[in-house]
Amino acid sequence: MSPALWLGYALKNLRSGLRGFWILLTCLALGVASIAIIGSLSAAIERGLTEQGQPLLGGDLEFSLIHREATPEEQTFIDSLGQTSRIATLRAMATTGKASTLVEVKAIDQAFPLYGIMTYSADSKTPAVDGLAEVAVDPLLLGRLNLKLGDTFKIGTTELQINALIENEPDRLSDGIVLGPRLLMSHEALTATGLIQPGSLVTWRYRVKLVGDTSLAAAKTITEKAKTQFPKADWRIRGRDAAASGAERFVERLGYFMTLVGISALVIGGAGIANAVSAFVNRRTSTIATLKCLGISNQNVFGLFLTEILLVAVLGVAVALAVGAATPWLAKTFFGHILPLPISSSIEWAPLFIAMVLGFIVTLAFAIVPLSRIANIPGAALFRSHLVEQRGRTAWGYLASALALLALAALIVIMVFQNRWMTMIYLAGLAGSFIVLALLAWALIKLVGNLPKPSNILLRHALQALNRPGSSALSVILALGLGLTLFVALALTDSTISREIRAGIPDKAPAFFFLDVRNDELPAFRDSVLKIKGVTSVENAPMLRGRIIKIRDIAADKINPDSGVAWALRGDRGLTYSDQLPQGSKLVEGEWWAKDYAGTPLVSMVDEIANGIGVKIGDKITVNVLGREIEAEIANFRQVNWRSFGINFVLVFSPNALNKAPHSHVVTINMEGGDEAKLLNDMAQAYPSATAVRVKDALTTVSDLLGKMLAAVRGANLLTLLTGILVLSGALAAGLSSRSYEAVVLKTYGATRRQLLYAFMLEYGLLGLVAAVFGIIVGSIASWFLAYYVLEMPFVFSPLVAIATALAAMVLTIFAGLIVTARALSAKPSTYLRNE
Repeated sequence: MSPALWLGYALKNLRSGLRGFWILLTCLALGVASIAIIGSLSAAIERGLTEQGQPLLGGDLEFSLIHREATPEEQTFIDSLGQTSRIATLRAMATTGKASTLVEVKAIDQAFPLYGIMTYSADSKTPAVDGLAEVAVDPLLLGRLNLKLGDTFKIGTTELQINALIENEPDRLSDGIVLGPRLLMSHEALTATGLIQPGSLVTWRYRVKLVGDTSLAAAKTITEKAKTQFPKADWRIRGRDAAASGAERFVERLGYFMTLVGISALVIGGAGIANAVSAFVNRRTSTIATLKCLGISNQNVFGLFLTEILLVAVLGVAVALAVGAATPWLAKTFFGHILPLPISSSIEWAPLFIAMVLGFIVTLAFAIVPLSRIANIPGAALFRSHLVEQRGRTAWGYLASALALLALAALIVIMVFQNRWMTMIYLAGLAGSFIVLALLAWALIKLVGNLPKPSNILLRHALQALNRPGSSALSVILALGLGLTLFVALALTDSTISREIRAGIPDKAPAFFFLDVRNDELPAFRDSVLKIKGVTSVENAPMLRGRIIKIRDIAADKINPDSGVAWALRGDRGLTYSDQLPQGSKLVEGEWWAKDYAGTPLVSMVDEIANGIGVKIGDKITVNVLGREIEAEIANFRQVNWRSFGINFVLVFSPNALNKAPHSHVVTINMEGGDEAKLLNDMAQAYPSATAVRVKDALTTVSDLLGKMLAAVRGANLLTLLTGILVLSGALAAGLSSRSYEAVVLKTYGATRRQLLYAFMLEYGLLGLVAAVFGIIVGSIASWFLAYYVLEMPFVFSPLVAIATALAAMVLTIFAGLIVTARALSAKPSTYLRNE
């Protein structure tokens, strides 16, 4: 027989419909669709960020500096590259006399934007931003200050008039997290506000629209030239490929996490495929026996039925790929106005191809072994099928082929992800779970077979059912254990993210952070705050911005830190100096310097950051502050409780290192009772250059981001639960034929329906308990891995989630088992006895 005849036979068999294939079809479609959807959406967002890189960044290149503007030499270099635009961003307080709120100020010039279109509401005046008094604002500001177009409000020492309402700001995403409404003004207006003071937290951005070659390669060449020509400039240079680096990292981490979940769902769906194929072979036992009686070889029978299964797989994969292909367009059409990320609506072929290949490989890998049972079904099964269908063992060739296919799938997955080591660990854990579950099931079967027979007839039957020939214990424990492991992992990850959100605001968190409090205003500022009703304490510390550029004379970008602390070497950090250990810190190694210390500059570092970077006491670290490189020796390590939201920094220097540099102070205010709105307004009126950040508002912004991640986890959890139920149903359905035969024989000898029902409940309850214990242990380990290495947040084990999962697993197993085996309990003895 040729493959063409196999195909013809398979097509004829499928004319009657997909009866018996729905579990296989659904498990495969869910697994492939999860990878296709996640991959397509992630690729669409990445493509959108790349295609919109120039308008998102506002140029081909951006040079940014904190605290200071570019020097004449630096400005000349930037201007030589092409058309430039100068932008200043900072946070400030907008006040009206009765109310005040935090705003994100952006001072722009006439060249802004170099790319993209800045749009304002239809009733806005033109030009929208001009002169000393006319500004454009986010409509959200109107509601917070109870204003309307044309009204005035105060920033710093200057009255400003609302000239326009912002509809679209093309470079909004590149600014990262914002805590208040946007306020656009001219540079002349910013100067007039008096907000620009030595040490003020102002970021100066110089954007360039390159002349001639605007490729990424040209931009990288210019970046290297700038670093070489101005080695101490300490400017951050970004190209359009890093226009929204924070958003890209968020999408990458979430996409990586969800793809790992999708791959796990596909593998678990593979167990469902194996069970469905096993049930398919059981249903076709008489057909297989007939074909063999007609002289058709085992290889040809195997080819006939494998072709039929692959045709069903083609349908399942096609449905999944169609959903994946439509995902970017659907996301952009229905959620584009909600998502703060640009999405390309084009079809993403690469993730679809990967999903398709993985789908077919997994189908083949999990179908080969159950199909190999065809060789063990003789022609005699046509007459006494229930006595011969389980004879024989799987040939090693089939097992080797299945393992080779799974290894190929693992290799493809490893090559797709950049973080290959972490992916290998995850896949190894997935494979290890398979092996351990199989050994656990085998050990349970052997243990039950060697136990003394209990006197209770129902319990004895339930235990013997686990050890009988053709027992479904192995497939049920594999199916339920794998599904439950992923379900527990996602449930605990959900709990971890939820707890991270809830823990964001501690019981005694400060009510406000005030930034840019000037040195000459600090004493009066503290006295004014302490006189306000409800204020319990005020703390302050000097603050500057700087960047770690060297560790032990090694450039910071050459250091390979642990993933959990890599953020400390990215961008600018807050720095301070102190002659005593800051509150909320605990010295864990080294000694604190004396109050009158005047020797070599020293620095104190947070212990977890030091361990992640790999430094020790006595090592040198170099930071760049206001263009000046400051080298300090690490004197001690501190343990910091960041959740207290007190004033604390990664790096605390000895006073002689930084006290001569221009700087301002950060002040925290703790309140019990009192009117927060009145405090905010009074201080904004009295100290217009100081900027207030309400802690709860800032944490709400961060919680929203974690909330989006949590929604994705819960969606994956629902998908996992559905897949697990289908896989479990397939495992039970695979043994339905023999279970029906068994029920008929027992009924013939006098067993009642109720007795059989209780026996099945005991059997399934035991299987559910074993799978639940395994799922809790391994799922907890998987959740810790995902939380710590992928999501980069602390993992917290929840006993309540574990216990609830164990109970849910037992109930689910018993319920699903009884539903699937209901037909076995209802089987009529006459049909089976007549055939035998």
